[in-house]
Formats: sequence, C-alpha cells, structure tokens
Amino acid sequence: MILKVSLLFTMKSLLILVFSLLFTLAYSQSEDLAKNYFDQGEFEKAETIYAKLHRGSPANQGWLLGYTKTLTAQDKVEEAKESLKTYLANVGEYPNIQIELGYLHQQQKDTVAAKRFYQKAIAQVEARPGFAYSVGNSFQKYGLLDWAAETFETAQKVEPRSNNAIQLARIYGEQTRYIEMFENYMDLILENSSYFQILNRDFGQHITDDPKNEANQALRQVLLQRNQKEPKVIYNQILSWLFVQQGEYAKAFVQEKAIYQRLSSNSIDRFINLADVAKTKHINTSKQILEFAVEKAETQRDLLTANRQLLLIKQEQALPEDFEDLELAYRRFLNKVGKTADSFLVQRDLVEFLANQKNDLNAALLEIKQIASLQLYQPQLAELKLLEADLKVKQSQFNQALLLYTQVEKLLPNTNVAREAKFKVAKTSYYTGDFDWALTQLKVLKSSASQLTANDAMELSLLIKDNSLEDSTRVDLRQVAKADLLQFQNQPKQALQLLESVLNDYKSPSIIDDVLLRIAQLHIANADFEMAIPYLQQIVDDHKDEILADNANFLLGQLYMDELNQPDLAKSYFETIIFNHPDSIYFVDARHRYRRLRGDQIQ
Repeated sequence: MILKVSLLFTMKSLLILVFSLLFTLAYSQSEDLAKNYFDQGEFEKAETIYAKLHRGSPANQGWLLGYTKTLTAQDKVEEAKESLKTYLANVGEYPNIQIELGYLHQQQKDTVAAKRFYQKAIAQVEARPGFAYSVGNSFQKYGLLDWAAETFETAQKVEPRSNNAIQLARIYGEQTRYIEMFENYMDLILENSSYFQILNRDFGQHITDDPKNEANQALRQVLLQRNQKEPKVIYNQILSWLFVQQGEYAKAFVQEKAIYQRLSSNSIDRFINLADVAKTKHINTSKQILEFAVEKAETQRDLLTANRQLLLIKQEQALPEDFEDLELAYRRFLNKVGKTADSFLVQRDLVEFLANQKNDLNAALLEIKQIASLQLYQPQLAELKLLEADLKVKQSQFNQALLLYTQVEKLLPNTNVAREAKFKVAKTSYYTGDFDWALTQLKVLKSSASQLTANDAMELSLLIKDNSLEDSTRVDLRQVAKADLLQFQNQPKQALQLLESVLNDYKSPSIIDDVLLRIAQLHIANADFEMAIPYLQQIVDDHKDEILADNANFLLGQLYMDELNQPDLAKSYFETIIFNHPDSIYFVDARHRYRRLRGDQIQ
C-alpha cells in the first residue's frame, strides 16, 4: 500500500514538472516570437503577444517593459505610461520602473515630471543602497550619465562599503571626469593591489601613447598627489606602467628604481622585463636598465639573465671595430660564471656572434666543440647540433649538415625543434638543387602544428612546384636557390647580383615575385629602404593574386610606418591585408598596426 501511494505521488510530481516545463517553454517561445516581430518592425504583432504575456503574469518586469516598448514604438505613449503607473500601484514601487516612466515624460519634453520620477528612484536608493546597481544601469541604458553617477554616489555615501566603485568609475570615464574616475580606481586598488591587473583593461580604454592625452595627465596627477601625501609602492608601479604605455622608458626606469629601493625583495625581474620592452625603440635606455640590473644582481640566475641581455644589446650595436672587445667581454663573463649547462644560452650567443658578425666560422665551430663536451640537457644538445649544422651549410659542407639535422630529429622527435630540423633538411636539399627530395620533406611539414613552420614549408613548396612546371630545367629556380644560399652564407652582395641577373633574363614568369621579394629584403637588411620600395610595389601591382602579395603589402606598410614616417601610406597597405588577405599570417599584426594608425585605443 505504501509503495502504491509513493508511486502515485511520484507520478503526480512528474506530471506537475512536465506541465511546468511545457508552460515555461510555451511562454519562452512566445517571448522570442515577440522580440522577433519587434526587431522586424512588426510592432502590432509584437504588442499582441506582449500584452497577452503581461496579462498572464502582471508582475513580470521583462514582459511589462517589452509591452511598453512596443506601445512607445507605435506612439501609444499614454498607454505605456498607464501600464507603468498600474505596475507601480499594484505590484510595487520599483525604482527602475520609476525611471522608465520618467524617461517617457522626458521624451515628451516634460522634464519637470521626468525629474520627479528620477528623484524618487534615487530616494529609494538612499533608503536601500542595494537598489543602486539596477537603478544605475537603468539610467545608463538611456544615456542619463549624470543621474547614474548620482545614483552610485548616493549609495556610496549611505553605505561606503557598498561595491559600486567600479560602476561609478566607469561612468566618470564616459563623462571624461578622469580625475574622479582614477580616484575611485585608486581606492579600489588600495583595498587590494591585485585589482590593478584586472582594472588596467579599464585604464586602457582611456590611456593612450600620448603623454598629453587628458586621461594620461589625470592618472599621472592622481598618482603623484597621492604618492606625495602618503607614499606607496603601488603608486610607483602604476606610474611605471603609465610611462611604458607612453613609451617613456627612462621615466619608467626611475619609478622601477624607487620600487626596488622600497621593496624588501631584491629581484631584478622588473628591470629585465622593462629592458625587454624598451629595446625595440629605445635601445640605449634598455642598455642603461640592464647595466643597473647587472650591478644589483645577487644570484647567479639573475646575473646570467641580465648580463646575457646586456651582451646581446652590445652585440646589436657593435661595429666591426668593436668586435674584439665584445668577444673579450663574452669570454670574461663566461670565465666569471663558468661554462656549464646553466650558462648555455650565453655560450650559444657567443657562437652566433662569431659566426654571423665576425664571420669566423672556424672559431664558432671550435666553440661548439667545447660546449658539446659539457654535461648538457638533451634539448640543449639538440639546439647545439642544429646550430652546428647551420654553420656546416654556411661552409657548404652539406652532407655533414644533413647528418646533424637528422640527429636532431631523432634526439627530440615530434617537437618544434625536430620540425625545424626537418625543414632545414628540406632547405639544404633546395640549396643544393635536390628539389624533389626537398618536396618530399616539405609535404610532411605543410601540416605542421607550428604555423610558422607550416607557412615556410608551404612557401618553399610552392616556389619549387610553380617553377618546375614552366621551366622543366629549373634554371631560374637553381639561380634563386643559389642566391638564397649566398644570403645565408653572409654574402648579400653576391646574392643581390645573382637575383638581378635572374630578373633581367628569366625563363619562368612565376619566379618574378619571389625574386622581387628577395631583392627588396636584401635592400631592407642593408637599411636601403627607398631602394626596396619599387620591388615590393611591383609585387603589389603586378602579382596581387600571388602568394607573396601579403608579404609585400605588410613590408610596405611596415617601412612606411616605422622607417619613412608616412602613416597614411602605411595604413593603406595594412588595410589591403585586412580586407584581401584574411588568412595571412600577417593579418593580426596588420590589424593591430592599422588600428594604431587610425587612432584607436588599443587595449
């Protein structure tokens, strides 16, 4: 008997649940249909459905507002007002509904009545600060920012612990009341300094790279005044952040030194990070920061990191007459820290300096031999073999290079390093004119997990295929491959001469855009920017449907933006990539640069 009653009770509950779900689903579908009619401008049909929903559930604010919105759209404002008044009288004097009613009066130019309803809503917030969020949002919905600000200010005054500071700060931002905006943000950050990592996205909506920008000046003023009254490390940290946004790295460095002196931690990580950001456009400031970091480094790890970055900057700035001193600086530092697996990156940097700048391949290979005798980690050993193989290619010792690349693949199978080694096998085969074997290697790499490797493999594969169809003897292709090898072997002048001869006497028309791009890149590497432009422009004009068109457009945009100070011209090339080459690997960078040139605030 008990089991039977229990089953009947369960069945009854299940039926109630099913009917409830069907009822809810029916109303949900009706509301969606009403919204659809409204969006399509069929207001009468929308009104019919909303009216039915509202009658069925008079307390539901969503259906009330949907109904009054359709009435207003048909100029039935008085009916809409009556519906809202009825709700306030029968259901409850909800402040957000007071605002809806006030806004209907405002639309009819009855500002006195509108103000009366708005003040009622704020009075309710004063009595119950918990209403602030819904009331403030209702005001913001209609662009009534002064009233929205007053709402949150009232809540803060009555209940200082109420969590309205972010909403209020954002409204101040929309009103360009930047001092008040940043004061509110600072109060929040003082409560919890980790908030800055979240809030700097909000800051980024107003802060630009222009120090004269009103928001930038307001933030600086707030921080300096607060720091003067009551010094705190967080103010220095935000000032440093601001100066970085403005590209004023020397000023950021001053703040970082103040932070370093105030904190008990002796970490130099912040200096190293700042130097890394600064080095692209302010290499001398980056150098000063790193010299300070080296001086303050207290651990072997910090000393290695800071000194390595400093040596790399000196290497970038070095002229041939500086090479001997720079090599000596490398060797002295390695003697100081010791040649171990921990100093591997510095040892590798020295090898690359000897090979690529001093052009002393024998000395570089001797250095590699010494490094290989150390107890290295497997990834380091693979990286060393990869570098040694590159040097063998530079010496035209191709068989030895291929052997080393293959060893790297076996050392770290299915890794990015292994894929890079496989690509270099293909590239070496290409250099030597073994195009079919190169294609076999490239076929695997075109689906590589690394987009850069896949793109490089695709470009080289297409170069070989396209120029094998038109010219079965592959004469032009062999010349271009030889020029690529000469460039890799630090012989740019010879590479340029060879490419120019192909341009004057080619047999395969599809090789032309490849040759033009290579000539342009050689001129860019030599800082002959004006010389590069005609070759890139020819690709854009005559080969706009070819695979290298996006490369040429991006390089032209980059040159006009970074080197030739012609932003309008630069913008046009980035725009071409955005609209005509959405699959390009340059798309994201092009869009970012385009927005900067257009004056957008980049977060």
